[in-house]
Amino acid sequence: GRFDPGLTTRQTEAVVAAVRVGYFATPRTGTVADVASTLDCSPATAAEHLRKAQAKVMQALVASW
Repeated sequence: GRFDPGLTTRQTEAVVAAVRVGYFATPRTGTVADVASTLDCSPATAAEHLRKAQAKVMQALVASW
């Protein structure tokens, strides 16, 4: 089946933006500020969306293990 960690629309937008700007790349080439710029929000808000999204994804992965 399809993996669905239950992200909100805004959390999904934050994750997509983060991937596109290189935030999850190794080495990291994008910053939270880059994500915030894409989302048109403050870096603190972007960081919160990413933290909550990452927590949901990790919890969903562990629950499905």
